[in-house]
Order: sequence, then C-alpha cells, then structure tokens
Amino acid sequence: MRKISLIIGLALLSSVACHAQEGYQISGKVSGMADGTLLLIANEGEKPDTLGTIGVKNGTFVFTGKVERPVAAYLSPANGEGMIPLILENANFMINVSNAGALIQGGKQQELLSRFTRISQSFMAEQAKVAAEARQPGADVAALQARVDQAYEASVNATLELIKAHPDEYATVHVIALGIDSETEEGLRSKYELLGEAARATVPGKRIAAALEQYGKLAVGEVAPNFTLAKPDGNTFSLHDVPAKWKLVHFWAARVESSRRDNADLVKLYLQYRPRGLEIVSVALDDNHAMWKQAVGLDGMIWTNGSDLKGMDSGIARLYLVNDLPAYFLLDAENRVVARGMALPALRDKLAELTRKRKKQE
Repeated sequence: MRKISLIIGLALLSSVACHAQEGYQISGKVSGMADGTLLLIANEGEKPDTLGTIGVKNGTFVFTGKVERPVAAYLSPANGEGMIPLILENANFMINVSNAGALIQGGKQQELLSRFTRISQSFMAEQAKVAAEARQPGADVAALQARVDQAYEASVNATLELIKAHPDEYATVHVIALGIDSETEEGLRSKYELLGEAARATVPGKRIAAALEQYGKLAVGEVAPNFTLAKPDGNTFSLHDVPAKWKLVHFWAARVESSRRDNADLVKLYLQYRPRGLEIVSVALDDNHAMWKQAVGLDGMIWTNGSDLKGMDSGIARLYLVNDLPAYFLLDAENRVVARGMALPALRDKLAELTRKRKKQE
C-alpha cells in the first residue's frame, strides 16, 4: 500500500487566502530562536536559490520582495538547522513557529496546499490509531486492516477530487510532484492527466512529465537504459556489455535489511537458471563500500555486482525510477525490457515461461 506523498516538513496547521498584490511580505515569530540570520530559499529547480537574507531579532523577522509567479520555497536559519516550507507568491504571510509546529497564514496557494495536507494528515492519524489498536490483546487484525484500506481509499478519492477542482493551481501540481518518488506510474499518470495546461507548464509540471517520459523508456519492449558501475573490487562493467540470454537487474541496499530478504532465493534462482543463460546484475544503493562488499559476500551474491556508492541519490536509481527495494527489471539478450515491477516469485514464473518457449524454438 502506498501512502499519499505529502512530505512538506513541519506540519502546516492552517492558512488563510489573501488578495493578490504587487509583492510579498512575510512576517514571522519563531519561539526560542536565538538572534541570527534567516534565509528565504526557492526550492523549485535542481539547486536551491536564495531569494533573501534577513536578521532575526528576538525571534521576529520580516521578508519583503516580489516573485513573477508562485514558487515552492522555505525559510531556514543560516546554519541549516530546520526549515519552514511554503508556497511563495505576492501576498502577505504571517508565520508563527512553536514547538507545536508552524502556523502559516496567507496566500491562495498556501491555503490550497493546507487542504491537501489535511487530507494526508487525516489518513495518517487514522493509520496511527489503528496501529495502536492492533497492539491490544485480541485485536481483530483483518477488521483493522480493512479500516486502514478504507481510510486510504477515502484519502485518495479526496485528493483526486481536490485536483479536479483546482487543475491549474500551482499548489496542485506541486503536491503531485512531491509524490513522484513514492507514486506508482499509473497513479502519477492519472493525476497528471487531470492537470490543466497552465499547471503542466510549471517547473513541477515539467518534472512530472519528465518522470512519465522516463517510465515510457522503461516500458516492456524498450531497450533498458545502459549504465556503467564499479564492482566491489574496483573494476567497472556496463550493463549492455554483460553477455546473457536473460538479465535480471536487481536493485537493493546492504544497509536496508528488508531489501536483502530476497537474496537467498536469488541465489537459488541464479543456480537454477544460470545454465540456461541468466545473469543477475545487482545494483546496490549504498554509500558505504565496506558494508556493501561484506553483504555481497555474506549473502552469496556470486553474480555481477555494482554501485556508485551514492545511496538513494544514485543516478542509476533515478534512471530506473526506483522507489522501493528490492526492485527488479528482466531484460532479454538485446537489453529490451521483458518484465518490470514484479515480485521475485512472479519473475521466477516469468523466467520459467520464457525458457520453455526458447527451448521449443531451439
């Protein structure tokens, strides 16, 4: 089950829309903050862009300026410890930060973002409540799971209805873009198709379009993107140069115990199908060479292993739009995608089917 992805840092408890104006003014109070410097940073492109710097005195501050269009931004102390996200537009904002979170008032887009956030918060609250009840003796786990499923479906439907009601607003496309890394292709595409042209033309709209285009490059029948990685011994290899009738590209991480759950079965699969032309290429999304190398040995991964040691920031993970671990892509001898998005048991059945067909052809 996938949660609605609304990762926006501090909880946005409420917001009030205000009229458009020539510029913006952000007035705020941060409880317990020492005098220092506060930065206003646009967070829309590949690199953060500092829009303004202001001194904080007795926890209070005021930013003024002007933007050409709404933009995702955040406030952060100069030391980078913490941030307050908001959608910046030409409006008056009032921000009050305390131990309870951040109260943001002002801005049409901020108000809409808060509506999306409340949907997510409602689902997470129900999920937490069910989890607590599930720990009680005699809990009806099946009934509790049904409640979670029902709450999840309600949150999805409420989100879709809000998207439909505001298809061209920046906050709408911003929320959808936040979910790129945790959304299924089907879910992402269905939400994108609800957007208007103005929303699609924004920076987050273009990010969503690029992700969907990349999904298209990973479709069954397409040539899988090539990559070159270092092996544990420091030598390199390229995916397309690995000779095999079938290649199973396997994404995992030594540091994530749950992602190693299939490794024992992968060894059995490799020993069974290696004589029939299977090669496994495991891509570790780790950043610790020693941990990765040790796990390869402990788990008996005797096939091709590689990593760029960038963890989940790996360019290969982005290239293959990997969100969950483990993840698999089955390729043929011409490096075309045969299957993807399958769990290991389904892939085992697929390999059995493919090898039977190949044997008949031979």
